[in-house]
Amino acid sequence: LPTDYVGLAELGLIAGVGMFIALVANLTVLPALLALLPPQPRHRAVEKSDPWLVRAVRRNGRLVIGTAMSLAVVAAFAATQARFDFDPLALRDPDTESVATLFDLMADEQESRYKVEVLVENLTVADALAAKLADLPDVNRTITLSNYVPSGQDTKIDQITDLAFLLQPSLETTSGPPPGLPDRATAYESLNRKLAQLTAQSAALWPGARRLSAAFRQTFSDVPGPAALDELESRLLAYLPGQLESLRLSLEADHVGIGDLPEFLRERMLAADGRAKVEAAPRERLYGDQEAIANFVTAVRTVAPHASGAPVTILEAGNAVVTAFAEAAVLSVVAIAVLLLVVVRNARDAVLIFVPLMFAALLTVAVSGLFNLPFNFANIIVLPLLFGLGVANGIHLVLRDREGSSGDASAGSTPRAVVFSALTTLGSFASIAMSSHPGTASMGVLLTIAISLTLVCTLVVLPALMVVIPGGKSGERVN
Repeated sequence: LPTDYVGLAELGLIAGVGMFIALVANLTVLPALLALLPPQPRHRAVEKSDPWLVRAVRRNGRLVIGTAMSLAVVAAFAATQARFDFDPLALRDPDTESVATLFDLMADEQESRYKVEVLVENLTVADALAAKLADLPDVNRTITLSNYVPSGQDTKIDQITDLAFLLQPSLETTSGPPPGLPDRATAYESLNRKLAQLTAQSAALWPGARRLSAAFRQTFSDVPGPAALDELESRLLAYLPGQLESLRLSLEADHVGIGDLPEFLRERMLAADGRAKVEAAPRERLYGDQEAIANFVTAVRTVAPHASGAPVTILEAGNAVVTAFAEAAVLSVVAIAVLLLVVVRNARDAVLIFVPLMFAALLTVAVSGLFNLPFNFANIIVLPLLFGLGVANGIHLVLRDREGSSGDASAGSTPRAVVFSALTTLGSFASIAMSSHPGTASMGVLLTIAISLTLVCTLVVLPALMVVIPGGKSGERVN
């Protein structure tokens, strides 16, 4: 709840209220059901021997702890490979039409989603800033409204004037009446003869001439009679008048200024109060590369500290989320530690409960790094939940240990209860892992891994710790 990430704070509110509702239901509804439907007593024979895992942990407690410490060192190195994927696109299904279309658009560097934008006082300042940004090695190109105004207009207009002197008279000649059917038929026969001549004169041109002749024959086959000539003329010349008109208009080009640009373009790049926007595109491909995003944003900020845009949003949102979850993890550890001291009233037992949880958290981060399962906006909730969900099992085993001789915590019904409780939790998270939504599925996968590791650490490392570091039993603990 106290974190700045609104999604996490709302999750804390919903989940926290839900847990209190479940607590009240377990303390009221469940006892009432047991009173109305009492369970039938069952007589069980006393177990003659403990399971093999229990015996192994009892006999080799120091070996188990030594192995765990060695594994923790290896996991610490592997954990350095874990990373947080800041990009919200990582949570989207790449096979959906909208996301696939976005990736297609992103393939065109002119339409980069990862442009940085800077808003400055006016267009003059924008052009100066764009020049500074363009000198940065991480920047591929910069754009202001001035870039849409052609450069070297005087030279280009002189060239267009020379062309107009030669071409414009023919483009403005009034055409006569369209040719009749006999004239068009004669022209078609003449074209066919020329194609035959090309075929005979040049082997290099023969394939093209043959295909063109075949296309003509296909046209006359599809549209029999005189209408075939109309169809052929339509296919060949339908767009010619428009192209000639475009050519004629292009020969009348004149100087272009900011005011001549389309209104929608001016509104996108220039505000009504005169402020202008500068866009800077990255040189590298930023999708999926958090280091490249950070480098690009850092470089741009050396020139434009107030830059915004998708890369800045992705980077800062990721930092905010990581900070929020780090705060949540610390707060949960502190709250759980205080609660443990109140419940077990023994610093030694509180530490024993916490050590397997810390070990499981380290292993979870190591697995994330080794198997390229990056944390993201959805699955980063794993670490705070690991402590909240795993601490109960440790409490059960430690309190069980106080009731009997050393090692009793690993025997009897308590470990089975811990296993069954963990399996129900694993079942719910494993079902999330089968979601088609990548973010939700990654959350289910990492939660399944985390709870599994927590269960193993609780059933193996914690009993070994209680054997290696024996403490007082019920009635003997320090209050």
